[in-house]
Amino acid sequence: MGVAEKNRSIDICVCTFRRPELADTLRSIAALEEPSGFDIRVIVADNDDGPTAELLVATLAETLKLPISYRHCPARNISIARNACLDASMADFVAFLDDDETASSRW
Repeated sequence: MGVAEKNRSIDICVCTFRRPELADTLRSIAALEEPSGFDIRVIVADNDDGPTAELLVATLAETLKLPISYRHCPARNISIARNACLDASMADFVAFLDDDETASSRW
C-alpha cells in the first residue's frame, strides 16, 4: 500500500488599508472552487497605523470557515505589507489579490 500524497498549498495574500471592500474580497475567496489536491489559506496584511481590519477579518474567518491569518504591519507601505505576507506564507504557491477586488469562482 502506497503512502498517501499530501495536498499542495496556496496562500492567497491580501494587503489592506482601510478598505470596507475587504469583506467582499474575503467572501469571494471563500466561494472559490478549490482546485483538487490543493489547500487554500488566506493571509491578510493590514498596514494601517492601528489594527483596523482585525475585527472584520476575525469575524469573517469565523462565519466563512475560511483559514485566515491576520498580520498587522503599521507602516503604511504596500511593500512592507507584501513582505509581511511572504514572511507569513509557508505554502507551495502564493497569489496576491487586491483588497478592493473580488475573485471569480475559478480564479
